[in-house]
Parts: sequence; C-alpha cells; structure tokens
Amino acid sequence: MTNLKRPRNLHKTSLALIGVSLAAATMLAGCGEDPPPPAPVVRKAPPPPPPPPPVETATSISDLMAQFNIDPRINMTEDTAPETDEERIAVLLFFDAFVRGNDGKLGDMLSEPDRFQLELMVKNGSFAKSIDKVEMIDVQTGMSPMGDSVALGIFMVDTDFQPTLWAYEIDGDPERGEVSFDAEPTPPNLMNRVSGNNLIQSWYRILGEEMARAEEMDEEIEIPSQDFTDTEETKSTNSGGGPGGPGGGGGAPGRRKPTGPIVDPNGPFNPGGN
Repeated sequence: MTNLKRPRNLHKTSLALIGVSLAAATMLAGCGEDPPPPAPVVRKAPPPPPPPPPVETATSISDLMAQFNIDPRINMTEDTAPETDEERIAVLLFFDAFVRGNDGKLGDMLSEPDRFQLELMVKNGSFAKSIDKVEMIDVQTGMSPMGDSVALGIFMVDTDFQPTLWAYEIDGDPERGEVSFDAEPTPPNLMNRVSGNNLIQSWYRILGEEMARAEEMDEEIEIPSQDFTDTEETKSTNSGGGPGGPGGGGGAPGRRKPTGPIVDPNGPFNPGGN
C-alpha cells in the first residue's frame, strides 16, 4: 500500500486560499447593489408677498356736499375736482362761503390783500349786492404753470358769466379755515377768449399774452440836441432850470406810454361784478 504524504506547505496553501476566498467574498458583497441615494432636500417655497395696501380713493363730491351741507348752487364734477379729500373740502367750503355771502368765513380763507378788498366791499354794500344775484358757480380745479393748486369759479349772474381764478394753499385743517386763497389776475373780456377743454390752461395762456403786451417797449423817441456850452446865455439858462435841468420844460428822452392793457398783478376782487 502506497503511503501518500501530504505536502508540507499544503496547510499554508489552504489557509492562503481560504483568505483569498474570504477577501473575494467581501469584495463581492461590497460590489452588490448601490445604497439608495439620500432623500432630496425639500425646499419650501417662500411665502407670497403681502398684498399692496388698498388705494385710498377720495370721497365723492356728492357725499362731501351732503356731509358739509354745501350749497347746491355749487357745481363741481369728479373729473374737474382735486384728487384728495383735503383739497376737495377746502374748495367746496370756499365757494360755499362765497355763494352764501358769509363774508366772515370767506375772509378767514383769503390772502391779506384780498381780505382787505373784501372788507371794503362789505362796508360799501357791493359784496352783498353782487352775491344776491349769483345763480350758480361752476367750479374747476387744476395747476398753474408754477405748480400751484388753483380753483376756477365761473359765477352765473343774471344770465351773465363772471370768472374768478384762485391759487390756494392748505395750511392745516380746511374745516377750520386753515387755507389761503389768493386771486389771480383776470384778463379783460376773458370769457369770450378762453377756448379748449382746459379753461385754466387757456386762462394762463391769455394772461401770459397780456403780461407780454404790457411789458413791450415802444420805440424810443430821439430828441435832437445841440452843444451850447460855449455860450454864457446857455449856462445861465441851464442854471435856471432850462432843458435838461431839474424841472426843465424841455423834457428828457423817454418812452411813450404802453398801448396795451395793464394787468393788475393782484387781480380784481369783484365776484359777480362787472
């Protein structure tokens, strides 16, 4: 019987094979299915912006007239009214004092020059006389070329129309009369000259034309002159107040009076008058 001997290194070889097999098994186990990816991060959408604040709309003219008991002879439409309640109230109260003949309340809302003129009209009775004839006041508002708030009042007096234009500035609470109205100049024969849809703009255009005419320089009158310095007679004449001297009768070169109408910069305060 043949005696088979185990190779001496068989045991080590077997151990090596077992180690390789274990390593291979470990690698195979590691090369299996990939682990699931991490869950995506859910990002919340930002909250929607807050809604814009509600737009404040001005109180209607009809509501303000009822609230402040404005005389119904005053007519102001929404498309020609100011944008804010403050201005609407100021304009309505101003013309309400006009049409009611309330000179005390009206005077508190006038600039100083116009208040002085009103006091004169109250004393001589012309204010009450003219206001008694007012049948209606058509009111429009807008802006002057200088950016001032203005109110146009067209007084209907005995089937005739008398326009007045006022620049105004609110100093506080219009309900307490803390507002100042200042009369703008009125060009002559205005109602027959205004045109277009914007009567206030037309008013200032005509006023500008009148002011330009008033400021035009007429041609200068040239007076011929002679040199009398060598004569003693002329010297004595000049010393006695002759031509060119103080109080001389000859007169100095000058300009002729303007031919165009002169516009009063303060404007007439004559509501309902002629």
